Amino acid sequence: MKCSSLTPVTMSIQPAYHGGPAWLANKLGYFEELCLDATLPVYRSGAPQVNEISTWSVGSAGSPPNIQGWTQGVLKTVGINNDESSTNALVANAVGVASWASILAAGTLGDTKITVSPNSTGELVVEECLKKYNVSFDPLSNFVYNSTQVGVFASLSDPEGNDFGSLWAPTLYSAVETWGKESIICNGDDAGANVIGGIMVSNEADETNTETAALAIAAYLKGITYFQMYREKSKAYLNEFYVEQGFPPLSPEALDIEFSRPLYNLDEQLQMLAKNEGGTSTLGSWFQETVDFMFEAGIIPSRLNAGDYIDDKYMKWIAANETLAEWTMTMEESAPVSPGIPPPAPSPVSSEPEVVPTLVVSEPEASTPAPPTTEAPSSGNKVFLVAPIGFAVAVLNYMFM
Repeated sequence: MKCSSLTPVTMSIQPAYHGGPAWLANKLGYFEELCLDATLPVYRSGAPQVNEISTWSVGSAGSPPNIQGWTQGVLKTVGINNDESSTNALVANAVGVASWASILAAGTLGDTKITVSPNSTGELVVEECLKKYNVSFDPLSNFVYNSTQVGVFASLSDPEGNDFGSLWAPTLYSAVETWGKESIICNGDDAGANVIGGIMVSNEADETNTETAALAIAAYLKGITYFQMYREKSKAYLNEFYVEQGFPPLSPEALDIEFSRPLYNLDEQLQMLAKNEGGTSTLGSWFQETVDFMFEAGIIPSRLNAGDYIDDKYMKWIAANETLAEWTMTMEESAPVSPGIPPPAPSPVSSEPEVVPTLVVSEPEASTPAPPTTEAPSSGNKVFLVAPIGFAVAVLNYMFM
């Protein structure tokens, strides 16, 4: 498609697996094919990303930051960015692995301690895993809280520390490297805990710039299709993305774990957003699990109805433009935009913002300085860091998810 000019759009991402398709879409020129000049600020975690929502229109983050944005009345969730349940786990060191059978036999943790990050999806997964195995526990006596993944891993590595902990990618890969795959006692998939992320649109963009936001999402979806169709090439691109941010590449084993996490193309997005007879979508029910956990943990002040903050109009608009929809689902070059399709209608403004406590979200930890500002090599669209990102664990040979 020939463009007389490019429309600016900002999509916020993270140095994570679900950020890879957006980075790839930028590198391969998918945004430009839709006449967009994309800027991709890279945030190390979701809380500051949402706090700076006035600077971006579309974003990708975990479920707690999405919900944080709902409580603040600043965004809506329009799709799922990935399912990270398999990379959020109850983990044990060698001593813990050896003692797990006796814990199961006793049916209680007893005096055993588990190091967890407070108010995180990691804590949710640990609780659900213990319930799955009918192991009784008391968070007040059995959980030792550490706000960083570096701290949780350090406790597992210390002979005087705790033998069990809550880890998510990329720190999870350090545990696998150190103690083997058997160190994963139970993950979110095993426990039936759906740990997901969402595609976000700011309320401001939804009210004033819906078509541009929808086209940016379409470019992102084409990046997802590439990841699904060309797995091995995508592994190399993902490592390039990570290295570009200043980190060592993932090992082949870690990449295999990364790519075990589902991504969702346009058709799959529509399936996730489709509502049953009761008016609930699969995506809404999965988000509701995290809402309930965050409310019961005192992280958010009220039990929100997730369905009220999930909007299917963007995916439906893309699907209604047959040329654009086909473009997102294939790797063939084409002129993706058909004229005459009106933009999605703005949504009415929802509830007033609520004041919420600080969140601890399952996102990459930071400890080393950020690399200089970089640009994606082929499209010329800007990719830059807005916060220091990094990760320092002595045995860590891997990179951020």
